[in-house]
Amino acid sequence: MIQHNLNANLTIIDANINRVAEGLRVIEDFCRFRFKNREWSKTLSNMRQTVNLSETNPLANLSVRNTESDMRAREIPRSRINVVDVLKANFKRVEEGLRVLEEVSDRPCYTQLRYDAYDLEKDIILHESKTGIKPGVYIISDDPDVLIEALSWDASIIQLRNKDKNVHKSVLLNQSMLLSKKAKEAGVPFVVNDYIDIALLVDADGFHTGQDDLPVSEIRKILGDHKLIGRTTHSFEQGEQAVAEGADYVSVGPVWETPSKPGRDGIGFDYLKQAHKLSVPFVAIGGVNNSNVDEVLAYSPKWVGIIRDYKMGAVIQKKLRTE
Repeated sequence: MIQHNLNANLTIIDANINRVAEGLRVIEDFCRFRFKNREWSKTLSNMRQTVNLSETNPLANLSVRNTESDMRAREIPRSRINVVDVLKANFKRVEEGLRVLEEVSDRPCYTQLRYDAYDLEKDIILHESKTGIKPGVYIISDDPDVLIEALSWDASIIQLRNKDKNVHKSVLLNQSMLLSKKAKEAGVPFVVNDYIDIALLVDADGFHTGQDDLPVSEIRKILGDHKLIGRTTHSFEQGEQAVAEGADYVSVGPVWETPSKPGRDGIGFDYLKQAHKLSVPFVAIGGVNNSNVDEVLAYSPKWVGIIRDYKMGAVIQKKLRTE
């Protein structure tokens, strides 16, 4: 009986060391080859090596290995729907395996590794769950119908922006709920301007914030790492500050004077000339129309922002997607 129990423990240890190391390797390879994140790759590699070297008696573990008697051997894993699903499954494999190793061994390294895995899971899953955005046209409007129409011609991103203080927030909430639903169905990111509470309530893909708002770093604490945060900037210095605070993108403008920014002169092209030096994408915005859009495109913005002449957005989007 004693020998039987000893062999069972060795089998459990062997199976879970393999399970944990395999799961770590899958995650590590995604971080290394797909995400190209050196820090994550190195951390995962170190964790995997720690697990592989944690066997106190590897020959004894091998001696009791018998895949033929394992009732779960050769089970075909279920298909994964996307990369995040793969990562989630392998993180659970790692964490559960480490918990088993804690229970059947007396090695404290497994506890530390388990909590390290929890932290990594949060960082990697939230980062990779963030909505990706295709280059093209960024449509901004206070009219939900305009934004819904933009979804029909595959706008790259839509934003509800209403500066009318006489509009009750309940109206904006209802509009945002509808837009969030429609945007998710269309696979287009939806961003709320100004109202972070509404962005949270409707599970918007992102939030756009102005220069007079809270620092992006503080907004990030509320929204989480999986949401897009954009910042309005009017100079390269403001762009650098936004990046330092953790913005995912910045708006550069207004390039030309525009009624959507009353009392603010156009900033011209000096900032656009430098914006590519920022480590985040930018949207060129302010007075852009079909006659001058080529002047803006010369600076290779990821998006062209359209507020008033939204009908032109479909034309520009088609042009950008075919070039």
